[in-house]
Amino acid sequence: MTTFASLAPLLGFLLLHFVVGTIFFQIVQRPLFWFYNRKVRHLAPTDLQQTAWHGLYTDIKVGLYLTIVPVLLVWAHCHGLVANTGPWIIAYDILVALPVALLCVADAVLYNYWQYKIEASVLHYLRSLKGAFASVSALFVAMGLMGVGVVATVLALALIAAYLPFGTLLNTPLLPTATTHIFVALAGLLLVAIFFVAIRGLHRRPDTPVYSYYCNVAFLNHCAVNPVYNFIYSLSITDDFSHQFQAFPEDYCQERFSQLIPTQGTPQIQLLNTPRPNIVVVMWESLCAHFIEAMGGKPDVMPRFSQLTKEGVFFSNCWAGSFRTDRGLVCIFSGYPSPPTTSIILHTAKLPHLPALPRLLRDTEGYRTTAVHGGDLKIFHKNDYYWASGHDRHVEQKHFPKDTPAEKWGIHDGIMFEWLVQDIIAQQAAGQRFFTTFQTLSTHEPFKVPYERIPHNDIDNAYAYADEAFGRFVDQLKASPAWKDLLLIVTGDHGLDINRVPDKDRNSHIPLLMLGGALRQPMTIDTLMSQTDIAATLLGQMGIEHNDFIFSRDVLADTYRYPFALHTYVNAFIYRDHTGVTHYDTLAQQPTDGHDAQREENAKVILQTLYSDLGRR
Repeated sequence: MTTFASLAPLLGFLLLHFVVGTIFFQIVQRPLFWFYNRKVRHLAPTDLQQTAWHGLYTDIKVGLYLTIVPVLLVWAHCHGLVANTGPWIIAYDILVALPVALLCVADAVLYNYWQYKIEASVLHYLRSLKGAFASVSALFVAMGLMGVGVVATVLALALIAAYLPFGTLLNTPLLPTATTHIFVALAGLLLVAIFFVAIRGLHRRPDTPVYSYYCNVAFLNHCAVNPVYNFIYSLSITDDFSHQFQAFPEDYCQERFSQLIPTQGTPQIQLLNTPRPNIVVVMWESLCAHFIEAMGGKPDVMPRFSQLTKEGVFFSNCWAGSFRTDRGLVCIFSGYPSPPTTSIILHTAKLPHLPALPRLLRDTEGYRTTAVHGGDLKIFHKNDYYWASGHDRHVEQKHFPKDTPAEKWGIHDGIMFEWLVQDIIAQQAAGQRFFTTFQTLSTHEPFKVPYERIPHNDIDNAYAYADEAFGRFVDQLKASPAWKDLLLIVTGDHGLDINRVPDKDRNSHIPLLMLGGALRQPMTIDTLMSQTDIAATLLGQMGIEHNDFIFSRDVLADTYRYPFALHTYVNAFIYRDHTGVTHYDTLAQQPTDGHDAQREENAKVILQTLYSDLGRR
């Protein structure tokens, strides 16, 4: 007869199995990775401690993955469905040890060549075994297989050792009562809930490998990330772009694309007093024309911003590249359109190969680069992109005192603008040329801010709060020596949530405003442009070539003869030019509004070029 006393040791077995599966990565996998790649970077004892500590986060998740099947077997055993569970558990531990060992060894060996963690793209190489092994010797392969065998044996023996103290109980048939059936069923549901929460994480978004990142040294971050977790996560990310959105012969597509997006030209208007200003980019959460009276939006929500459009260079006809921050980041700083089927930022191995405005200015012009955000930069791989795009210093919520006033997403924008003013002044006083990106958050849901000018409307009030904080920020800069050589660029990362501004046209209309003493004079420029054109336009004003930014156009150059804007969202795009606007469903491969054969062809040419380029990077 089954008793509750006989069930408790079975829970002890599951706990021990989980602990062994977790510790394996601390004492075997990570030291193996350190040792094999010791020539990539010398590791100090403190580095080893930090990577182990931060890596524990993803190690625990993989320990849970490894224990899922034993949980199911023990659950079946407790219900009397499997009499002798021991052999099944041993067989599972032996079988699971092989792929885990293969991932651990391959990760350590291949890192020296790839410079990123093993992920699902490795499966593409297995389609051609001849090509996969063409560059390695038979001895290399043999030693790799031996390493896999050793690591697999160690893991299998460790997991089996966790089973041995409980072998007798697991091999003894149980006769559950009605009461224990109910208890085991409820315990099973509780374990499922625990596993789900632990694997998904408690953050607003599901966890990703970047939650183990902790510094600006890629190798140390990669040391910390568990290779099995990284691989499992990457399985959900489609990385094969080579055959997607191929609508035209390649020669024709290239010819049409070169006509649509010129990468050279001479600016016809000079905006700057100095070719090398200090640059601050304010990437304003969900800022669109809907709230700006100067753009035909609501009156009296953002009066300071509307006033400032008359004091700077205001591009009134700019359109967002996509609908979310992770996509807007790449549009702004890499001049790279957002694919309608994925977010480029998820494909971390490609990020270092994208063009990047801050990286270019850092490497060629000596700019000090900083990314500032009042929340958590790890969400949606944003910190991964910030590192790859050349932002060497990250300032986020964790760097501020824990009692700093904040809401669900992080510290209020007003507090962050106050910090940013002081940082700008300090960098200018030190004689350091700098490029700083500030990503705001107060105009994100739930729109709870320490301010109340527009009662009974949390959304409008949040924008009013951010507007007041931004206006105060500009006033403080104007009164400081830093204003003279400063170029402040303000734009939205995307429009407001489509559920709140259902009009996609109005939703994707964003401002682009330049302020600062580095500007010659105020003016309004009504030329139609895309968010992706910001990079090339700025570089054109600085006299820096932007040939690598193949999707970004200098809208002030003599070669900018055909203005248009492309906005993508999930499996769809909006394309606009002087002839009209087309909404197109890329899954159905047909327009949903504004059918026009030429506009549709232009958009397809850009998307075909985009996916082909992604496949090569």
